[in-house]
Amino acid sequence: MARLFFPFLLLFFSAFSYQLYGQEQLSLQEYIGYVKRYHPFVKQANIDLSESQAKLLKARGAFDPQLGVDLKEKTVKNSPYYERFNAAFSLPTPLGISLKAELSEAEGVLLNPENTVSGEQLYALGADIDLGKGLIANPRTIALKQAKRFVQQAEEENRLQINSILEQATHAFLDWYAAYRQWQVIGEFVENAAFRFEGVKKRVLAGDLAPIDSIEARIAYNSRVLMQEKSRLKLKATALKASNFLWLDEQPLEIKETLRPFLDETTFALDFTPLEIPIEEHPKIKALGYKVDQGRLARQLQRNNLLPEVKLSYRWLSSQDPLQQWQAALDPENNTTALKVKMPLFLRKERADLKLASLKLNDLNLAREQAKLDLTNKLQALKFTANSLFDQAVLAQNMTADYQILFNGEQKKFEAGESSLFLVNSREAKFLDAAQKSIALEQSQCKAQLSYYYSLSF
Repeated sequence: MARLFFPFLLLFFSAFSYQLYGQEQLSLQEYIGYVKRYHPFVKQANIDLSESQAKLLKARGAFDPQLGVDLKEKTVKNSPYYERFNAAFSLPTPLGISLKAELSEAEGVLLNPENTVSGEQLYALGADIDLGKGLIANPRTIALKQAKRFVQQAEEENRLQINSILEQATHAFLDWYAAYRQWQVIGEFVENAAFRFEGVKKRVLAGDLAPIDSIEARIAYNSRVLMQEKSRLKLKATALKASNFLWLDEQPLEIKETLRPFLDETTFALDFTPLEIPIEEHPKIKALGYKVDQGRLARQLQRNNLLPEVKLSYRWLSSQDPLQQWQAALDPENNTTALKVKMPLFLRKERADLKLASLKLNDLNLAREQAKLDLTNKLQALKFTANSLFDQAVLAQNMTADYQILFNGEQKKFEAGESSLFLVNSREAKFLDAAQKSIALEQSQCKAQLSYYYSLSF
């Protein structure tokens, strides 16, 4: 089986690699799809949720039925003193009541009269009841309720954690995409500078231009080549950063240089426009709300601890099997009763615990209200930033188009002998700077839009 599985796994990995690297471009939607499916941190978030579910299972275990057996016997010099056997079954309930069923056997010549059993066996049915502290709120019940809130809290925090990973991944993709566009733009300017340099050299040889113009053209060309090399280095670095979020079977993948990022502006606007939700429905606020619920339950337990401890135990006794002789088991003349009352005189520890629980609950409520205010302001700031950067990006595009017109006009004047190479290079430098700033603004606007989206979409 293992021999068949390994080639299959290798074939699957090769197919995935070809699917990712055999294509010429990778869109943002495809990239996010890979992250959602294979990123180990996303899987780790589910593991965290499983831990909270395990804690809930542990809390439920406090109400599991219990079966106990106690056997005692004593023999001295091969002479039996006594032999006692006791089996008990208990079923705890959330209301401070434990149902009990017991079976006792005892015999021996030196048996304590108190342990004497009438008949061969003695059956007992009854309950242990907390009439004071522990009737409504007890550690087992509170722990179970808190565990349920903890699972709900973990679910909300799980959603926040996954969104944080997706936001980081999309920002890394946008950095890669912006670096690729910068590299493309600078490449076009390198070609223009090279073409112009060759033209200037020919005109210098023909005596149409001074030799100093060829030096200026060469400086401009080398400057663009240097910018292109720096841009290529940045492109490689951002591609590696984007690769950090691509995994397969817990193995990291690397984006090859032949793969190019792709971003459809129309699809981007449709896919990453969030639907606004009430602040109370935000996972962060809901998670804090579950924390408040846990604090409220802890305070309820401490309040209940102010009550006295009153435990009542009652058993109906029968020397016959109660499953066969039910009436005999319910005979009120055969029973045992026990009452225990206990209460500290000053309740200093209990009152202190209640005070601490109340203070912690107040802190949790304040933290939740502060988080609501912070989140509201953050969402408003992200929305305003995204809208403002969008307007700035439009202005930057218009300015880039205007600089291009000026550059083209200056270049035509230079070819007609009505301008200088210095003015052409100056116009081109401003055109290149405007194009780079336009790309950077579009990148910032997309990042702000994505941050706003992942702050509201879960």
